[in-house]
Amino acid sequence: MKKYIRINKKYLLIPICAEKETKTVSFSVQEGKVLEFQIPVSEDEEGFYSFHYYAPLNVEKYADRKMLVEGDVPNGFLNAVSLSDSIPQVCQSHPLIHFTTDTGWINDPNGLLYQNGIYHLFYQHNPFDTRWENMCWGHAVSRDLLHWERKETILYPDGDGTVYSGSGIVNEREMLGLNSDAQIYFYTCAGSKSEWSRGKTFTQRIAVSTDGGETLKRMEGAAVRQLAEENRDPKVYWHEESDAYYMVLYLRENDFAILRSRDLKNWKRSQTLTLEGAWECPDLRKLPVEGGGEKWVFYSADGYYFTGEFDGHEFKPDGIRQNAWKTTVPYAAQTIWGTEDVILIPWLRTENRNKLYTGAMGLPRKLSLVQTKEGYRLRQLPVDSFLLAKSAVHSSNGEGKVFCMSQRDGALEICIHMEKSVDFTINLYGTPITYAASCGKLGVGAQVYEIGRNLNDFSLLADGELLEVSAEDGLVLAMMELPSDRKKGNVTVEVSGKAAVDIYRID
Repeated sequence: MKKYIRINKKYLLIPICAEKETKTVSFSVQEGKVLEFQIPVSEDEEGFYSFHYYAPLNVEKYADRKMLVEGDVPNGFLNAVSLSDSIPQVCQSHPLIHFTTDTGWINDPNGLLYQNGIYHLFYQHNPFDTRWENMCWGHAVSRDLLHWERKETILYPDGDGTVYSGSGIVNEREMLGLNSDAQIYFYTCAGSKSEWSRGKTFTQRIAVSTDGGETLKRMEGAAVRQLAEENRDPKVYWHEESDAYYMVLYLRENDFAILRSRDLKNWKRSQTLTLEGAWECPDLRKLPVEGGGEKWVFYSADGYYFTGEFDGHEFKPDGIRQNAWKTTVPYAAQTIWGTEDVILIPWLRTENRNKLYTGAMGLPRKLSLVQTKEGYRLRQLPVDSFLLAKSAVHSSNGEGKVFCMSQRDGALEICIHMEKSVDFTINLYGTPITYAASCGKLGVGAQVYEIGRNLNDFSLLADGELLEVSAEDGLVLAMMELPSDRKKGNVTVEVSGKAAVDIYRID
């Protein structure tokens, strides 16, 4: 089926029947195909096409032209395609300080950078379903890393491939013939991950923005041609001591590459390394060591990290593998370019039951290393703006129960400091949360997690259906999803020993 549409408004609205069988839908103008996606559709219904939400496509560049929409789809779908100068809003609840997209699927954070007081968050996005597919780059901005403004989808798949993960920097050294305030993004062009790009390979490519991240323009050709079948996830920084840029890149299995360049166009591999258990989405940063000094850390998607030395050419790990998280919900974290502190944001692999969006971003946390008998351990503390957004609800320093009422939606933090690590129980809007100090188990509803014995200095941050639990002042971190049927209202905390309990709202 096909339909011609005269483009006379800003957006083409695509009806989405979330989680239905997908069909290939293409969009063409006179010069040829310009977009193609896998879109879930429902069966044709006489007189009415039922769908969950509209996914907007910005078609301003095709104004006053005819666009052909075609695919193996029912007439009801084509008739429901619409034009609008605004994006219809969906009425549903979202976390307050954890980023979620309005509709659709999100995964890895991409292109994180800070410039002129604004944090830019790009991310893997499928606007056309609540499942993984059609990998695009979504975009959001913030001034405090807590409250985000959703922007339009900024990079769509093309005939060379879908848009996989990557990173961003500001062009301080005026490379690529661009001014110093240009933003430069590296991403994986995933050839053969769509019918449109069948037969193409995985390459690393560049897109640039000269308008503060409002738009991205692809550069021609590949910055790095295929090194392995699905090599991906380029992370780029400047290495001052060796006077060159470096890129860490995932190759295959537990293998990664380090590449160098002085001009961002010509890259040469300086190392291939294997890191036990590590897989995709690499990051390589120098972190401060508490008490003095610095150490390089190589980080991978599953939260494994390795400390070591890096001379701009090769990374030499110390040989000890650590894990940043106690649960498998966080994944594919990335650090932000351009901040004084090293700040990390992970993707949270949440289901978001009964919502028209899937996935969320974790709370941004600043990183440092602590030297222990087990080697260097990562401390992850909330960013400074989180502390400024807190307002006290209740404070207690003693034994027994702490009780408070929370009558409105929002984020709530419960802090527990014990003179001696003991058990505690929390009733959080009807969800029981328990910690057994002797065995190190944390219970959240029906789920049980091993987080460590005899822990202290707990922070439990509840935001919508998300829960982040940290202990030992950020040396232990676990993230999970709360049951969706919990109630609003009562929060009680009971500690089996003397403890200071503070409860805060986050606004």
